[in-house]
Amino acid sequence: MVRSKTKSSPSPKINYKALYKWASDDLLNECTTLTTIEDVENHRGDPHLYNFNAFCRTHDAHISVRYDTPGEPVCVDDKPRGKAPFFFMYQTVFKRVGVRLPFTPFERELLTKINTAPTQLHPNSWAFVRAFQILCGYLGVPPSVDVFLHFFEVKKQGKSLWVSFSGITGRIILSLFQNSYKGWKGKFFRVCCAKQDPTALNGFPLYWTEYPKLLKPKTLDELSSADRGVCEALAGLKIVFVTLKLIACEYNAHTLSTYFGREARSLLLFCSSFLICALLHHAYTVGLLHMFPSLLSVHLYSLYFIYLRALWICITALVVGLAFCALCVTDVLCLAWCGFNFCSLV
Repeated sequence: MVRSKTKSSPSPKINYKALYKWASDDLLNECTTLTTIEDVENHRGDPHLYNFNAFCRTHDAHISVRYDTPGEPVCVDDKPRGKAPFFFMYQTVFKRVGVRLPFTPFERELLTKINTAPTQLHPNSWAFVRAFQILCGYLGVPPSVDVFLHFFEVKKQGKSLWVSFSGITGRIILSLFQNSYKGWKGKFFRVCCAKQDPTALNGFPLYWTEYPKLLKPKTLDELSSADRGVCEALAGLKIVFVTLKLIACEYNAHTLSTYFGREARSLLLFCSSFLICALLHHAYTVGLLHMFPSLLSVHLYSLYFIYLRALWICITALVVGLAFCALCVTDVLCLAWCGFNFCSLV
């Protein structure tokens, strides 16, 4: 008697439409094509090169990035298959925008404020987030969510599935990263916790939310005195910084300084930076910014030096100008005296 071989029954197909009734068909059809270990390794690159830090700021071993199950939509959470907590992240946000894990406190707070998952935010908007942090870092100012939301509003374009930040007319400080961002859809990874950092998934929405908060820009009256001073100083620069350039220069201090110097073309940037730090220092002394004492002290004293040096140059130029004027007046008086004596002799 020949015994028939028993075949293992395939796992039942999940009805995502029934689980996520709020999700549109387009959203349920947004699945990743990065479904093999080779896709993860090809993105990571050679471990002996600098670009091995493709996912994490320190080392990729500190974060667990995996390929996803074929046919699983971007809006899925950990309920269908009972998996450990995770979140999705588009490959382009790592590769082109330069976001690294774990998220910064600013990024976590911003995602929570707008109730938006990492993949729910458009890559162009992720570029705004990165460029704003780079700009604040150069000026010596801790990035503030309220300041960011003064210069940007949160909205969805038409029937778009993704949440976007849009610059406010008259307040634009960063240019658009890409006018037409293409080729990024359908390519995302699954990010999980690693033993080296068990808090990597804390402090922000992990999964696609049905109701992201579409916020209007904050007015100056809604801000604290310190944030209001930062906003006024940034607006006073009258410069629209190139987001693409800021992100490209992030890890090259010399190139970044050259770029800022070329954009400023005057002492306006440094004076404004000094004003920002002076305001923040005042806020710190009254207990509003007790989280940033070391950051403020370093940048404050360096900017004090820059400010004093600029002031010394201005005073020197004024003294030289006054001396020149005095010489001119003396010459005029001498000529007048000589003319008077000549007339007397005649």
